[in-house]
Amino acid sequence: MPTADLNHQIDSQKNQIQSGSPKIEIIAPCILHDGIIAIGAQEKVNLIELFDSKEKELMFFIPASGSGSRMFDFLTSSVSDEIFEKDIKVLNFLNELEHFAFYDDQISEAHSHWKNGDLSSRKLVNLIIAAEGKGFSKSPKGLIPFHQVDGKTLNGFQEHIVQGLMLGTDNVQYHFTIQESFMDDFLSSLDELKKSYNQDYRVDFSFQNSLTDSFTFDDALKPVQLKNGQFLKRPAGHGALIENLNDLEQQIVLIKNIDNIQHPDSSQSSIEVWKTLCGLLMKVKSELHSLYNDPSLEGLLDFNTEYQLYTSVQLNINDDSESIRNLINRPLRICGMVQNEGKAGGGPFFVKDKEGSITKQIIEAVQISKEDTQQNILTESTHFNPVMMVLDLCDFDGNKHDLKQYRNDDCYFVVNKMYEGAEISFLELPGLWNGAMYNWNTLFVEVPIETFTPVKTVLDLLDSKHQPIN
Repeated sequence: MPTADLNHQIDSQKNQIQSGSPKIEIIAPCILHDGIIAIGAQEKVNLIELFDSKEKELMFFIPASGSGSRMFDFLTSSVSDEIFEKDIKVLNFLNELEHFAFYDDQISEAHSHWKNGDLSSRKLVNLIIAAEGKGFSKSPKGLIPFHQVDGKTLNGFQEHIVQGLMLGTDNVQYHFTIQESFMDDFLSSLDELKKSYNQDYRVDFSFQNSLTDSFTFDDALKPVQLKNGQFLKRPAGHGALIENLNDLEQQIVLIKNIDNIQHPDSSQSSIEVWKTLCGLLMKVKSELHSLYNDPSLEGLLDFNTEYQLYTSVQLNINDDSESIRNLINRPLRICGMVQNEGKAGGGPFFVKDKEGSITKQIIEAVQISKEDTQQNILTESTHFNPVMMVLDLCDFDGNKHDLKQYRNDDCYFVVNKMYEGAEISFLELPGLWNGAMYNWNTLFVEVPIETFTPVKTVLDLLDSKHQPIN
């Protein structure tokens, strides 16, 4: 990179860090029947029938670069062995060990020794998570065994593939974004799945583009340099994956986090929701296409009464073809939202930008001002970030949108981390379903809570949705 361009990038990122994470002005939370729609029982049947009747090509896009280390944080404590032996979470983990999918003959034998008092808790835990054992604390989360299915041990990566086939269509593909260093491990896991089920799968992978990595800065806002003279850089968050998504050729893309997967015995609700959301996407896109061919502000207002795709401010446009087409000819996403059960945090909000426009957005709590009025609105939030998303990436002529043109670059995050005992700061790009999709057409729809079963800690795998139904 030319020196002038390099200096420009460094100065630009330095100025952004100095300014701090931009705050988003939230007007009100999106709630059921006001920004979030509900799907009735008969409508659900109709949408599933619509999905089943269509010839379609589906692509699952699963971010899977995350490490599994956080799942085992409570097992890597540096407290004394005496305290470790009495830790409630550690004891819960070890007492319930046989209910985890990774419980094999080796662990079973060691478990028996632990029960008899012949093996310490620390040594049994290390057999599972340490490098000299199973090495789970250093594995990608997607490669950690989640469930036992018909006598087979499956990890999250494999189960997303198996669940995708339950949609009842042969034309389904999978794209996982992973760390390049684990490519061989994912390929090996894929081969195991193919042999286990005697079936081939259409799977490909990509890596977060290193050109999107951020420069790091010390507490004096000087760029951190390594001993070899190179600048220290850090990945710029999952918002960088908008480039990976942009590179896909498929029109309909389904997004879900790698750790949000249920045991197949409990996956029927998720399968039905996938079909419902896809059917809804097809219906909405068809109606928008009709409006694009025959623009009418009255027709758009009628459409919006049912779907609440746009705010009243967005609809305050001229009744002419160009204005209407500019509004509706954008990437489209249907977001499945679950109730947050009273916990304030990131979720769907009506927000106001600097020009006074009001739109629906997914906003993280860190993006919201600490002012009382803003925090009060935050506490009124009723739903989480989307747990399932269905996207249409093409315009009405079937051409791919350039997704990077719909990103709001002002929605970046300033991140502080420790490096070699000192604090460093760097930028994360606008989040994948936050600022990276800021100018998309967005429809929020409530989905059942049982579709949201994230595995944040290994103990989550003891939940009934992750256990076989006897």
